[in-house]
Order: sequence, then structure tokens, then C-alpha cells
Amino acid sequence: MTSTTEIETRLGKLRVFKHAGWTARFPDLAQGITGRAGDFDFGTREQYPADTDRRSSDGWALLQDFSGVDSVARCSQVHGAEVITCERLRRSGVAVLGQGDAIVTDRAGVLLTITVADCVPVFMVDPQRRLLGLAHAGWRGIAAGVVGATLEAMRRLGASAESLYVHLGPAICGGCYEVGSEVQSALGGSREAGQVDLRAHIARGLAEVGVDEERLTASAACTRCDSGSFFSYRGGDRGRRMCAFLGWPAG
Repeated sequence: MTSTTEIETRLGKLRVFKHAGWTARFPDLAQGITGRAGDFDFGTREQYPADTDRRSSDGWALLQDFSGVDSVARCSQVHGAEVITCERLRRSGVAVLGQGDAIVTDRAGVLLTITVADCVPVFMVDPQRRLLGLAHAGWRGIAAGVVGATLEAMRRLGASAESLYVHLGPAICGGCYEVGSEVQSALGGSREAGQVDLRAHIARGLAEVGVDEERLTASAACTRCDSGSFFSYRGGDRGRRMCAFLGWPAG
């Protein structure tokens, strides 16, 4: 696993961090995660827009403009392992597809999105087959198997572990993430309280199922350490969220 940095850019009050390596490797891929910008975030109001068929709130409208993808797919996240396969969206706008913590697609013109604040956004790309997956991985979701379930859903669309590029985006670091014995036990570790590095845990699991370590990267950013750039649940941002996104523009 290679540690990476993000490229920061802005569109109005939308602040976005993009994977530097993927920006060069996949120039037409819309990929990134929003950051802290004043009082603007993807918390409750932005997370569930009232009208899912229109650009119903500032955040989603800016994200559509930034990404160049008009059809946005999201899910009602429950810290589980349910994966939604997005086959087609009828209209432009934001569509809430149901309960789940990951979305996969083989369609261009669809922007996959999840919201996070310390949990790991897991970006998966099969560039040969143009397949995409995006997962929300906190400790509960990891313990439930959300990352493996997302990989399996992509396999059903034709991907193989060896063909994937995977990036583990900005999240709370191991030095900041103190957990109790129940979390350690759920993740297969010791039965004592201590620190957990969620990204390292995910990376080990991906390597075990055949993901090429040279195609596996992890952001060096910690959402709690870098409170000027990101929201952190552990840092006191209880209702505030970043939005991670991934999509191939149509055409």
C-alpha cells in the first residue's frame, strides 16, 4: 500500500480533495472528497435532499457542476454491508437508492456518492471494464464485511481483484482512533482497548483477496488531525459530513 496526498481545488464554497495519482492516471474520472469550508457541509440537510429528481440543494448542485456528472446516486447509510448496484438513473438530479453502505455501477454518467466524517471512503476502479465501486467503511461496516461485499458486487459486474485500483481516502488515523475492547474484538484483534488503523486493516484484507498492492493507495490525511480541512466525528463535528464521489462522465 502506497501513501498518497490529495490535490485541493474549489468551486464556490465547495472544497474538494482529489487523489493526485488518479488525477494523472484517469484524467476523465470524477473522483474526490469534499472538505471543510465555513459552515458548508453534507450533513443532514444536504444528505437527504427533499426532491431527489432535481438539483434541490446547494451542495449537490455544486457537486454536479464540479464533477460534470448530472445523475447522482446515494444511499441511506446504516453502517452495514449492503451493496447497491446502480444500473440506470432515469433523470438528472440526486437519487437515494435505498439503505446500504456501498454502491457499484457499470454505467457512465452516474456519480456514486457516500458521506463520511472519520469513516473510510473506499474508492474502487476497474479502468479496463469501466466499473466503479464506492464504500462507506466504519468499524461496524468493516466488521460486517462491507469492503469484501463491494468487491464481490464488482466481480459480478465483470471485475477481478487483480484489475482493480483501490484508494482509501481521508479518514481518522490509527494514532487518533482509540476504541474499546468490543471494537478490537469485532475487527479480529485483541480483546483489550487500544488504537485501530482502519485503513491498514482494510488494506490487509484487500491484499489477502488478491488486490495488487501496487494498485492500492491510502491517503496520508487524518480527518481528526487536520481539522482545518476535514470534519471529524471524534473531533466534535457530530452532524457534519464530507461527501466522497466517483463517476465516469457520459460521452
